[in-house]
Amino acid sequence: MAATFSRILCPIDFERDSMDALELAYRLAQQNSATVYLLTVIGEPLAAATELPPVAVMPNLEFEAECRGRLEALAREKLAGVSHEELVASGNAAPEILNLAKRRKIDLIVMGTHGRHGLPHFLLGSVAEKIVRESPVPVMTIHPTAAP
Repeated sequence: MAATFSRILCPIDFERDSMDALELAYRLAQQNSATVYLLTVIGEPLAAATELPPVAVMPNLEFEAECRGRLEALAREKLAGVSHEELVASGNAAPEILNLAKRRKIDLIVMGTHGRHGLPHFLLGSVAEKIVRESPVPVMTIHPTAAP
């Protein structure tokens, strides 16, 4: 028996790879009469290499509203006819994605990868890699495509 998915999470960073993932999430949602949850995570600033204690950063409500507006426009353009919800979270991307997947009872995560290798991968890590390793639900990753 083939698996069906009713709640699909698609993390979006507005890069081409996440747009490719959104296209796949849309097709899967159509086939399964599923809801797509678009999520963008506003990242925490990188910690400076100083000996000063960490400083609390106030949420940037204007930037959050801008991100929400971009998600809403993207949903209107790319998810017509499919049930969807736009979500914005603040924090570290991987834990936020995993927490939301748990809270919303997501049964599939569809996400793009940046395809970093070597030093950039080591320094920046891989959100997709962490999600694949720690997710309790299936994860479909969309690898970088060649530029047109």
